[in-house]
Amino acid sequence: MNIDIPLTFQVPPFYNESYVSKDDTLSSLKDICQAAPFYYDITMEKKPWEKKHVYVPLLLEWWKDEEPGLEYFYANRNPNAAKRKMIIMTAVFIDALFWMNERKVQGIKTVTKEVKSLEYKPVNCEERLEFILNGPIRYHTYVQLKALFMELRKIYAKSKVIETNKSKLEN
Repeated sequence: MNIDIPLTFQVPPFYNESYVSKDDTLSSLKDICQAAPFYYDITMEKKPWEKKHVYVPLLLEWWKDEEPGLEYFYANRNPNAAKRKMIIMTAVFIDALFWMNERKVQGIKTVTKEVKSLEYKPVNCEERLEFILNGPIRYHTYVQLKALFMELRKIYAKSKVIETNKSKLEN
């Protein structure tokens, strides 16, 4: 199946083309998002941002699973081996950040501007994300992405507690 990539997503390192092919047998979130970053934001086949407590933890766990492999590549001075994973995990971070805020990613061309309006986000997220997008395979990019995921995990946990307490007060 071919997926048309909107112009707002046709940004390196994610997409240089106007469409991408996706194997119809792929069914897991992980497999689909590896084959086509921002798949759900583009197709709206599902709306994970409407079920953030289901999908954000899956994305955070995915980082936890991939991080040791990335650490290995950078420890062995092999950033090219980490390239594809870094690009995918950057997309995963962006999805987790937006979905946690119950919003879909509108596109990559303006993503750093859109981050400014998010309620839940790491400190200086716009600048840090721009740094990552400008050099996705550098070691310092990996360090920054790792820190952003750590902070996002804490912010997600805090937001969940706030929401739980808010709903208790309303009842």
